[in-house]
Amino acid sequence: MVGHVGELEDVARRAWRRTVPIAIGGFIVGAVVGVLLSGGEAALTRFLAILGFGLALGGLSGAGSLLPATFKLAPSMQQPTRELDGAARRSVRRAVFSGRPIGTQDELALRAFEWAQGAVVSLPISLGQFLLLYAGIAGPQLPNLVRDDGWFAGFARVFVAALVAVGVAFSISFSRRIRGARRYVAAARGR
Repeated sequence: MVGHVGELEDVARRAWRRTVPIAIGGFIVGAVVGVLLSGGEAALTRFLAILGFGLALGGLSGAGSLLPATFKLAPSMQQPTRELDGAARRSVRRAVFSGRPIGTQDELALRAFEWAQGAVVSLPISLGQFLLLYAGIAGPQLPNLVRDDGWFAGFARVFVAALVAVGVAFSISFSRRIRGARRYVAAARGR
């Protein structure tokens, strides 16, 4: 299992090393496009257009860059609990996310440990992909936040506020789950 975990960590490390320059490059290209397309606008609108195009291209390209890693890491979250019934799967998830190892050394405890190891590697990739995707979706709406047209500005404000609220909520939830999975792995190894 250690070699398997090492392989998962290598996949995640390579994904982040590839994604950071792709997202930064996408942001720069998007910002240049924003500069070219927003000429003649008011200063704030032009700034938001540049930022919006940068976030759109950088976020979407970064999210796309993490997609292969997501597919490679998905089995680490599926295989350990594949043959379990729904109640056992929920039990494994609750134990892992709470950071409290299952007390016995039976098959369920081993599966929970394997699932926790997969979660420690997979969930940060999923969170990063989610946040990059939301940045890419929200970016094009930024210039509309200050438009004179009441409908477009109102829609953009509600839409961006909803994306930010959901993004914050998911970040908090994912962060707790990641910390719980890390505590689970550390506690199970300490036995």
